Amino acid sequence: MKRSISFLLLVGMLASMLAACGAPQAQPTATPQPAPQATEAPQPTAAPTEPPAAQVIKIATQSPLSGGQAALGTGMKNAAELAVQQLSGPLTELGFRVELAPFDDQARPEVGSANAKNIVSDQDILCVVGHLNSGVALAALPDYKNASLPMVSPANTNPNITEGGYEVAFRVVGRDDVQGVVAEQFARETLGVKSVYIIHDTTAYGQGVAEFFRQAAEANGLEVLGFEGTEERSDFSAILTPILAANPDLIFFGGIYDQAGPFFRQARDRGITAQFMGPDGMESEELVTLAGDAVDGMYYTTVAAPVSQFPDAAKYAQDYQAAFGDAAPAFSAQAYDATGICLTAITNAAKAAGGKPTRAQVLAEIKALQSYKGITGTYTFSPKGDPNPATYFVLQVNAADWSQNRLVTRLEIAPPGEAASGGGTTGGTTDFDLAALAAQLGNVAARLGTIKIATQGPLSGGQAALGTGMKNAAELAVEQLNAQLGALGIRFELVPFDDQARPEVGSANAKNIVSDQDILCVVGHLNSGVALAALPDYKNASLAMVSPANTNPNITEGGYEVAFRVVGRDDVQGVVAEQFAREELGVKSVYIIHDTTAYGQGVAEFFRQAAEANGLQVLGFEGTEERSDFSAILTPILAANPDLVFFGGIYDQAGPFFRQARDRGITAQFMGPDGLESSELVDLAGDAVDGMHYTTVAAPVSQFPRAAQYAQDYQAAFGDAAPAFSAQAYDATNICAAGILSAAVAAGGKPTRAQVVQAIRDLPPFPGITGTYDFNAKGDPTVATYFVLKVNAADWNQNELISRLEIAPPQ
Repeated sequence: MKRSISFLLLVGMLASMLAACGAPQAQPTATPQPAPQATEAPQPTAAPTEPPAAQVIKIATQSPLSGGQAALGTGMKNAAELAVQQLSGPLTELGFRVELAPFDDQARPEVGSANAKNIVSDQDILCVVGHLNSGVALAALPDYKNASLPMVSPANTNPNITEGGYEVAFRVVGRDDVQGVVAEQFARETLGVKSVYIIHDTTAYGQGVAEFFRQAAEANGLEVLGFEGTEERSDFSAILTPILAANPDLIFFGGIYDQAGPFFRQARDRGITAQFMGPDGMESEELVTLAGDAVDGMYYTTVAAPVSQFPDAAKYAQDYQAAFGDAAPAFSAQAYDATGICLTAITNAAKAAGGKPTRAQVLAEIKALQSYKGITGTYTFSPKGDPNPATYFVLQVNAADWSQNRLVTRLEIAPPGEAASGGGTTGGTTDFDLAALAAQLGNVAARLGTIKIATQGPLSGGQAALGTGMKNAAELAVEQLNAQLGALGIRFELVPFDDQARPEVGSANAKNIVSDQDILCVVGHLNSGVALAALPDYKNASLAMVSPANTNPNITEGGYEVAFRVVGRDDVQGVVAEQFAREELGVKSVYIIHDTTAYGQGVAEFFRQAAEANGLQVLGFEGTEERSDFSAILTPILAANPDLVFFGGIYDQAGPFFRQARDRGITAQFMGPDGLESSELVDLAGDAVDGMHYTTVAAPVSQFPRAAQYAQDYQAAFGDAAPAFSAQAYDATNICAAGILSAAVAAGGKPTRAQVVQAIRDLPPFPGITGTYDFNAKGDPTVATYFVLKVNAADWNQNELISRLEIAPPQ
């Protein structure tokens, strides 16, 4: 599939923020300036009153509070100040007074180093939040290391921060050896550029990320026409002349907005027509202030998205605005989290020490910290100090309104050399230490007998292509589990059922399934309505169901207590679809059709609710069970002349509907949900659906890098490409297996069904081939992925990926 990503800004998206900036190198003749004296933060307003003799504990910040990058540096300092006010209560209760000691590093390595010496000399400072610039951090880290003083960075992305052997450095953002690769792949695959001219600012950050971009470009055949560094900040004529002569498709600038802005403006003024791109150093609206329309539409990667992308940061954004009179800038929310991590570690260390802890004790507590829940994400650090995983974004600049920059994509990637938090993938199966888990059973394993997992999906009828794919994927997972665990005496068996996409058949099957006491988990269904018909029987038998496809909210909202899913929900998917139709397609009116099923009518209803709330005119809302002649429903649609027809249902009904609609002369754009995710849509509709958009919770397997081996194994085993929802079924089967084995270890033998349900609920983040799954109390994944794709009727495999969004489930 062509990995072409266009733009969609989505409200309510769960995202992690981006960041990482490097420092401008000091001029050789510059004289190091003395570090400013630390100033005290305002006394916490939310913490209890301290006793008069409270011991002082300080957290220092280092960031540029003056100069061209002060907007971001001041934001980081302000966020730390707010965190100290709001989060220091536990330390106050222990008898300590927490103070903030902010230092202005001026984005200059020599100043950061001088400040570091002053910081380490103050024994009350137990943690540092900083820096903005990687080069400044690298200059300060030797002093922090010598003093065993931990530094938690909200922005530094140079790999050497955690690869340099400092042992005291942590960060809540990603790394440039990943960010550079993400940028190069986007430029090559999505923008389609063939040549690039790379400029950098000669700093550890800017030159570093530019070098990683260059390495990826040269490895992948993207022609690099030039690679040059410059410390110029006003007149770029000397460097623009060779760029103009080279005529590249793209200019990549590795550096910070305060230098990049004038560069891009002058490049356009000189007649350079190349596309522009840069890393997260562009993440400031001052880029537009300096560059104007020259940067309109340019793309940049970042490790720190706008605060609005983080639902848990909503109150923080309000508090920041109230406290400082401005909107919270990029990297500030990460600084809030970095300060929170410092405070939590200091509190834990103080409790363990029975008094004021040492820096080394605080450092040990940060290393031991597990799943710290911040406002920008949940953080667990690798042994080197990197977050696992880290989040990377691609955004497109809107020069008219920076707050309307459009989110193109969001990726979660483990740091180099590490598996994703909770495990990784190897070969075709999940590397959840299943063998180690099974080995804990010892001699009990051989006495478990055959462990059965059932599947339910349509194996006949119009939806058999997807249902059979789900069954095949589960079969492949079971075969690989047996190959991996058979030597330990553990054997899984798959028991497939054909539910025919009919609720009454699914219900009858469920009664047969629950009567077989060896079946400890169910993978199913394709259709939400069928699952809802079967779930009462599963619930009564305390039998876990892990769904690879069911999106109706009632799957997890219906009180069944045994239902889990690895996909999103229609109350989100419907909103995603409506917002895309309104904001990206620009439609003003819609006629909504649905298939009367729990799934189709449900997602259509959520689309309608969003449309009515946002002023998109709904000209009609009708359900139909017709499958051959749609004349009766097409006549009023033709008369209404909508801009868009939205069909809530499955491809086997939608295909003939769309074909007949075009034949009747209806010119509206077409759209639908993930029920259209099958090449059979084109078989049934032909060119009528060429160029139409659809949302989905299960993109083609090619969109999941960890599913590459699975795709090969599926093709080899079944002679066909793995269809939609099959990779999710593979993950659902492995989750069942992990739950069963975890329950068996806890039980010391064959577990009950109820024990399996609880074990699945208690699983740590499970690394599947389509994502890392952690279930909330209701059974939804804590983050689900939603896609928007555009149909290529000539080649379904070339459907265009428009947007990929990760969103938390509704509370």
